[in-house]
Amino acid sequence: MSRSARIGLIVLALAIAVVGAGAVGMAFLPAAVTEPLVKPVVQSVELLTGDDKPETITVDFDEQPAVLGISNYPCIQLGAMRYTTDTSLIDRAFELLKGKTFKRWYGYASYRAKANDMVGGCHSSIELDTAKGAKLCDVSYDPGYEGNEGPGIYIMDGDVAYVMEGDQTELNDFMGQCIQDAYKQTCLPDPQTARDSGSARTWLLEDEMPWSGESGSTGSAKE
Repeated sequence: MSRSARIGLIVLALAIAVVGAGAVGMAFLPAAVTEPLVKPVVQSVELLTGDDKPETITVDFDEQPAVLGISNYPCIQLGAMRYTTDTSLIDRAFELLKGKTFKRWYGYASYRAKANDMVGGCHSSIELDTAKGAKLCDVSYDPGYEGNEGPGIYIMDGDVAYVMEGDQTELNDFMGQCIQDAYKQTCLPDPQTARDSGSARTWLLEDEMPWSGESGSTGSAKE
């Protein structure tokens, strides 16, 4: 072999060694360095559930309500209800809810995901029940809805939200007054003192109801 050929082979071997060393070095670099500079964009898509459910529901009652329930956070303990058998209040709630239409809100899941990141908040509900505690209608109020895609008063059917169409002022004011009265009668100065006061109360605690501990059925809503 000639001298020039030997020199050429040596240069080629050195080049191969340099490339190999570079490849080995890359294998030990952090993943962030070796990833491509341009990454694919992954866009989250809100999955719609309950495709078999209607676009609107209308409040109806299978029987005449005998009990009115109210809840509110933070005025009343989270998850707790207050009840009354006052016929004038029951009749007024019945009048405000019967025949009202609620329209499906497809932005509910996105709103709820944002709301879960917030601390505090306010939530109310009003329900009409039978004398045995079976739930005929359950409507909620969330003031956070008002600044978003839907009004504040809504009905949940599983994972699907329906917001009340039309003016909500009367129902909202009625709920507010009931909550205020229930708070004064059952929470001040504290629930136990209110319970032991002996004074006649329009609003009662859950365990003061004859059907305490029993679960009611879901309300009626028709397409």
